[in-house]
Amino acid sequence: MAPTVASSAVAKQAELRKQEGNNCFKKGRFGAAIDAYTEAIALCPNVPIYWTNRALCHRNRNDWKKVEEDCRTAVQLDHNSVKVGRLSQISVFLDFLGICGLISITTEIGGPLQGCS
Repeated sequence: MAPTVASSAVAKQAELRKQEGNNCFKKGRFGAAIDAYTEAIALCPNVPIYWTNRALCHRNRNDWKKVEEDCRTAVQLDHNSVKVGRLSQISVFLDFLGICGLISITTEIGGPLQGCS
């Protein structure tokens, strides 16, 4: 099979996974949507929308660390994306609130962040 045909087939599979993720997202099945978007990412990791869609699922599950991770990757792929910008702003705002002690956020080692003094 020629490389362009293989690439086209892979891209089609990735788009099918994205559509599956979109359908799951609309039904509130965020775990299944994350799985579908993750499969799309595995097939075509350079498509920012797959990363932002997965970040939205993580947002709906209040998994802000994963929102930030996916947003960072999406920004690296397309720094002009409006969707990425909005998600990144949410993540930064939540970090600010956690640092100021207005909401409780735990660090990777399991301890709470210190509040502003």
